[in-house]
Amino acid sequence: MTTLPPGSSGSLPYPKRAHGRRPAHRLTVGLLATVALAGCAGDSPDRGGTGDTPAVTGSRPWATSESWWEATLEATTRPDLYLTSVYDVDADSRGRVFLVDRPAGGITVLTPDLAYLQTVGREGEGPGEFIAKEVQILPGDTLLVYDSSLGRITLFDPVNLELLATRPPPNRERDVVSHLWSVPEPGRYFALDRAPYTAGEGEAADQGRTQVILAFDESAETIADTLAIIADSERLVMRGEGYLSVGEHPFGRESFVQALGGSRIAHANSGALDITVLDFEGATAHAFSYPTTPIPVTAGELRTASEDMTEPMAGMLRSGAPYTWPALVGLVTDDEERIWAGIRAPGETAMWEWAAFAPDGTHMGSILLPAEHLLQHVRDGRIYVLFHDEMDVPSIQAYRLVASET
Repeated sequence: MTTLPPGSSGSLPYPKRAHGRRPAHRLTVGLLATVALAGCAGDSPDRGGTGDTPAVTGSRPWATSESWWEATLEATTRPDLYLTSVYDVDADSRGRVFLVDRPAGGITVLTPDLAYLQTVGREGEGPGEFIAKEVQILPGDTLLVYDSSLGRITLFDPVNLELLATRPPPNRERDVVSHLWSVPEPGRYFALDRAPYTAGEGEAADQGRTQVILAFDESAETIADTLAIIADSERLVMRGEGYLSVGEHPFGRESFVQALGGSRIAHANSGALDITVLDFEGATAHAFSYPTTPIPVTAGELRTASEDMTEPMAGMLRSGAPYTWPALVGLVTDDEERIWAGIRAPGETAMWEWAAFAPDGTHMGSILLPAEHLLQHVRDGRIYVLFHDEMDVPSIQAYRLVASET
């Protein structure tokens, strides 16, 4: 929980930690495994003129294809890497993996077998230094680091990762945006901005609950377009005279936004398997949805979630019961322009399905991962998964995807 002093404002980063078990070294996926998956019988809802979803019935309405992948473990990070809070992962064509670990001042770079290679940059405000950072590998393997605190883009050479250039993001109206993605057209960017939480009542009570998806050109004096206004991730918020307390909502809905190839961006809310793809002009290129089965939060799960909270926050959480778990656990886009949606399944020992869709909603195939093991990145037929051990220590695993014969 974060408590802000009177008159101050701030926002919380939205990635949630995952807590899970160490997975087996080989995950063999077959049709019999579908009994563990969340689904809902019935036709897919009609999305009208912009909807792409075909009408499908069955326990997994999204599965218009029965394709599955097997995942073979190729590498895992070493215990002596000492990761703490990983919230951004990318990989280049050489197989190098780039991690953003919250306490680390620079970008942690790993070899293809996930051994430590080097650290790029450090904490600070000078050239090649960062405060709050995220990474993106551009075509040709140039490393882009965006610092949302400094409002600055930094580029690093693709071969030796030496500093190439630093510049502010191409906008004049806003001091900073919280997230930024470069698109293939030179000088064009998508961005995500969020309203801060602000102490007080009245109009301030509505702040911090929306996010704005933006698109702009480097040559423009102002941001070109507001593409969409979407709900921000849910938090537990307590306001009083002169104070504000914000805490994580263990069953709250999250907003997922990911850049997609072809100057498009995909977004969804974790409350439903309902995905929209926008182009750079803000038009809806595709929109598709499939029904999922609501998973109730049990009394025991509510009690466990309340144990680590202060009593005021725990009381606020309990007062909103009953809850259902969000339908989605994550959203990832890959180098083949597929959209991977993590679909929650019931049960403490369940496997979660990660379904891959074409931008128009066509199901391309699925993989099962142990519950709480969160897909972070997919490139060149390799997936990178984040999980936490029993001591809440994060690790990264890399799996090779192979089409299943089952």
